Amino acid sequence: MSRWLDGTLLPTVEQTKALADALGITGKARADLLQVATWATPKRATPNRGTPGLFGISHYTADALELEKKATSITEWSPLRIPDLLQSDDYARQVTSDGSDLPSKSERQAAVVEGRRTKYEVFLGLPALTWRVGGVVVMAKQVERLIEVLRRRLAVVRLVLEGSDWHDGQLGPFVLYERDDGEGAVVIQHLGSVTLLTDRELVERYRQLRATLEQLALPPEETLRRLDDVLRELRTASS
Repeated sequence: MSRWLDGTLLPTVEQTKALADALGITGKARADLLQVATWATPKRATPNRGTPGLFGISHYTADALELEKKATSITEWSPLRIPDLLQSDDYARQVTSDGSDLPSKSERQAAVVEGRRTKYEVFLGLPALTWRVGGVVVMAKQVERLIEVLRRRLAVVRLVLEGSDWHDGQLGPFVLYERDDGEGAVVIQHLGSVTLLTDRELVERYRQLRATLEQLALPPEETLRRLDDVLRELRTASS
């Protein structure tokens, strides 16, 4: 039980049901608890990294792999950085503090993006392009990667420009995972920890936010033209 509480070991769905029965947890509280359990994957006890807890996930990359396997569609709002699943190798090395995560990023990209296993949609903030992570050469390669993804239709990428009125997406990035049974989950990444939201009302609010971003975002064709412009500027700056 102590390992469940500190996040180093996750219970199975069956164990969670048994715990709820033993503690007399019923109604919405029981439903919420089991909803978390269906998205979380049991794991062996390992040295804890980050802030653990029942509603937080340590070891982000491993858990992202499991969430991506269970989802039929993924929507990501990334206002400040290129998302993991779209990063070039050079960009990934610049933004990944743990080098052991790099092979996992490649595995996830191969499954979700290249393999087209899951519908993947990204709303990308303009600062993700204007911040020259790793310098102009690295960013040029990264923008080339985004252009390739769009032209090959491996994912839907739509640029959200600055200057619009307030919307809840300004509170920060998120990833919305949807399953074919209609259930959803939201992941919010922090420095050293991740929060998993499965409450149906909260997930619905993020679905509404996705609809807001869809209204604000440029269509893929216009996004592609903007990316071409950014790439020309980067190549000029590097020459």
